[in-house]
Amino acid sequence: MQHKTRIVLFYLFVAAFLIGGTGVLLYSYGWRFSTETKTFQKIGAIYIKTNVRDTAITINGKPYKDAAGILQSGTLISNLLPKTYRVEITKDGYHTYHKTLTVKPSQVEELLNVQLIPKQIERTFIAPTKGTRLVDTMQTADKMILQDTATGIYYLYDKTNASSTLNLSLAAANAQRGLKIKKVSFVPFKPTQFVIEDASGLKLFDSEKKTVEVLLKGSLATWNMQDSTIVGVELVGTGVRPRTQRAFTLNLIFKSKALLGELNAHIATTTVITALSTTGSGSMAFSDTAYALSLFDPKTKTIRRVSSNVTSFTFSPDGKKLAFVEATGEASVLFIEDFNGDIRKKAGEIIAIALPQEKPVQTVHWHRDSYHLLIEWTGELAITELDDRKPLNTFLLISGFTDYRYVAENDSVYFIDNKGINTIRIEH
Repeated sequence: MQHKTRIVLFYLFVAAFLIGGTGVLLYSYGWRFSTETKTFQKIGAIYIKTNVRDTAITINGKPYKDAAGILQSGTLISNLLPKTYRVEITKDGYHTYHKTLTVKPSQVEELLNVQLIPKQIERTFIAPTKGTRLVDTMQTADKMILQDTATGIYYLYDKTNASSTLNLSLAAANAQRGLKIKKVSFVPFKPTQFVIEDASGLKLFDSEKKTVEVLLKGSLATWNMQDSTIVGVELVGTGVRPRTQRAFTLNLIFKSKALLGELNAHIATTTVITALSTTGSGSMAFSDTAYALSLFDPKTKTIRRVSSNVTSFTFSPDGKKLAFVEATGEASVLFIEDFNGDIRKKAGEIIAIALPQEKPVQTVHWHRDSYHLLIEWTGELAITELDDRKPLNTFLLISGFTDYRYVAENDSVYFIDNKGINTIRIEH
């Protein structure tokens, strides 16, 4: 071989080495050549985690194996060029989940809370009932308080004695003559005890001992049970519109009352509060007679007006989000803290739940995962997700009911129809 030929070959090998080495180096650092843009681009990935195993995943029509199992909880699909992808997740017997994701260089787009819902959800009939409204349930739903809205009578249903329904209104009136229930709730840790509001204040009724104990005297604007504590607002003064209102807590274990001083300092001059709720971190949301929704931040000791016209609101189980329904029938969620999950939101941001249905929302309740929401229309209940990436996956759960109650303990919905009490289980 001539000397000149050897030199040429040497330089060709050097060039090939440099080109190949550069390619290997670029590949190892996540660079890929895009035939669409005719440029090198850094890759990204999609991570998917579902509530059921052995799903079929397709991305832009290409199938991928569900890698979730004992050693890992989800599926990572890597080597994706930066662009928009159509994700489809299916499983026999379940509704198809769709999502459009935009993959960015060196970033992982996440679907951490994919909830596949069965196409056929089995209804379980529990028992006939005299009530038309589900007022309250114990944590496991073994006992329920129902009300016949036509007569106003409250009933106690007990699963262990399904053939007999206790007339709670009559039992309370027998324990204390003239006691008329305006509102009633279970005491969480005592299935035979109930907190009752009547014209004179709050009372503790024991259906087993047939006793009534005074908890709080006076007029109340609102109250509700949160674990073993009553959170409420009492009205102090006389007349149709008392000038002073005081938010308080009442611990049922120690029977001790405490005023929420920081909140009271700010609400003293507002209109009368009609609903109040708190979180474990101290945040408080309340609506007033003008239907305005406000949020009190205990850290900054400030009140933020969230919406000017709401019909209902509820904190997420983790206390980091506030869902509310406006008078227009639109549902929205306020992020109280920074949220870094499937989507990224800053504290204070509000997103609308862009439901595909045009029917006005009546109520909204949180699923126990603090990511999904139960949405009620007239006689219909659906589950949707907290995600402003399109499309919004919304699936019908039940229809033809008069009232319902979601029980997080067993992830079930209990509802009343024209036959009686029924239940469905959401997660399978």
